[in-house]
Amino acid sequence: MNAPLHVEIRGTGPDLVLLHGWALHGGMWGPWIDELARRARLHLIDLPGHGRSRWPEGASTLRDLARAVSPHVPQGAAVLGWSLGGMVALELARLRPGDLAALVLIATTPCFLAREDWPAGMNPGVLDGFAAGLAGDYRRTLSNFLALQTWGDENASQALRSLRANLDAHGEPEPQALTAGLGILRTADLRAELATIAVPTLVIAGEHDRITPVAAGRELASRLPSARFVEVPKAGHAPFLSHPETVLREVEGFLSFLAPASARSVISPASAKNSSREGPGSTATGAGKAAAGAGSAGDGNSGREFALDVQRVRASFSQAAASYDAAAVLQSTVRDELLRRLEVLRMAPAVVVDLGAGTGQGSIALKRRYPGGRVVAMDIAHGMLLQARKRQTLLRRFDRVVADAAALPLGNASVDMLFSSLMLQWCNDPDRVLRECRRVLRPGGVLHFTTLGPDTLVELRQSWQAADPSHAHVNRFIDMHDLGDALLRAGFAEPVLDVEHYTLTYDDARGLMRDLKAIGAHNSTAGRARGLTGKSALARMLAAYEGFRREGKLPATYEVVFAQAWCPTGPIRSKGQLRAETVIPISQIRRRNY
Repeated sequence: MNAPLHVEIRGTGPDLVLLHGWALHGGMWGPWIDELARRARLHLIDLPGHGRSRWPEGASTLRDLARAVSPHVPQGAAVLGWSLGGMVALELARLRPGDLAALVLIATTPCFLAREDWPAGMNPGVLDGFAAGLAGDYRRTLSNFLALQTWGDENASQALRSLRANLDAHGEPEPQALTAGLGILRTADLRAELATIAVPTLVIAGEHDRITPVAAGRELASRLPSARFVEVPKAGHAPFLSHPETVLREVEGFLSFLAPASARSVISPASAKNSSREGPGSTATGAGKAAAGAGSAGDGNSGREFALDVQRVRASFSQAAASYDAAAVLQSTVRDELLRRLEVLRMAPAVVVDLGAGTGQGSIALKRRYPGGRVVAMDIAHGMLLQARKRQTLLRRFDRVVADAAALPLGNASVDMLFSSLMLQWCNDPDRVLRECRRVLRPGGVLHFTTLGPDTLVELRQSWQAADPSHAHVNRFIDMHDLGDALLRAGFAEPVLDVEHYTLTYDDARGLMRDLKAIGAHNSTAGRARGLTGKSALARMLAAYEGFRREGKLPATYEVVFAQAWCPTGPIRSKGQLRAETVIPISQIRRRNY
């Protein structure tokens, strides 16, 4: 089914692929595209059988179109699709999970025709009319189709003139392509697959669109895990032609938030096993998943027995998403304290990223605190973000992005605040993660986070060490002083760190283990025992843990490091000068009453 496609490349910058709608071609985008080419490297593709592209023999499905287009879409590119092109873009994201930086979907629906459970579709009779017209007066059918695209638009004449003027600029579409295209629109239904497309997405719909009603665009955005919806008032099916300034502003604003291709890495669950761009053991996962750690900051992956299996981490937290909140008592307490500490910051951030957002508890709280800002929930565990989506309200919405903390899909200096509660301990290379945080923060921006210190789960660690010294059962955690050094190495200024100790109590050690499992905090170290833990080793651990019993309860200690650091607005001190770190002992911090 191979056939050459015509592709025109214009501009410089991050790669942006444009996919047009049915019966048109890559030259019909209009003059607004010239301004976009100043900021991006545009790949203007003629879809198979349209314009100057040949129709691949045997093609008949949406997947066939996506496969034909795929070789012309660079790795890490953003894809902008309009109408049928938007459906191709969605299918392309399914074919290449984790490989695209972003989607922009204009006048796109996951299901073109109306159905009993989908009233936001086109009446099948309209599509039947176009199909019959192709067999008769071909030119009149296309003319009527162009007119339908602009009906109801306040600038209908402007949009229709542009469409008609460019209709034949690349030649006439092939009859097979038109017939097959209508067949695809008649049968394609992507609704069930939308939840698996975790790439950041902007959905744009015209208020008066008669082909893909605005309700379809709104529903599309609500079903995608990481989507934002924009309605263009008084626009029809081609808002980029009738309201080019509005569409350009939205597209540029959305894409400027993303990094150039060389710095991007968006990982989705379906690509976890095969992604070659994923950092070695770096994750952005979970708002406070508590029973794993990292090597000391700066040591790379020394202590290989403690290196984390990232695929296991991702899967564990996705699977635990539904049970997480009920068991995450410590995590909730720490997150609330971290949120309270924001009260001393006198800032109104335009962009706030909740890194390791988990089920979105912190994200919705941040949106409540900064209602005028854009809040983005990022997590490597897709299942967590599906739970986070449920926290949104009509007035408090936030973006959701599946991403790796060591390769953030964000542009340089694009974020005002990074908020992260108990995520860093899940990263094998904290230095790399902190460098990424420094890269994406604007001058004057703040990194506000917590992580676990080395006294965390000391009772469980010592009990397992006595019972099974040949395997790692509890991970290592970063010392506060090492963390301060890592922040300075990453280029942060004025880091302030302090430590709090929390103790949870249990009737027995199995209760602690059940809680850890419920939040997805499985042992994911490389040095873990690969088979089922033997009954004798488990019995020895439980017996050893009994030595910590006090007043009828078994303790589980957590050492939590609270940290804040700023992205400098000017030069920072060079090596050899006085350190900018301030370490405040907990004994000197006056307790607050809330």
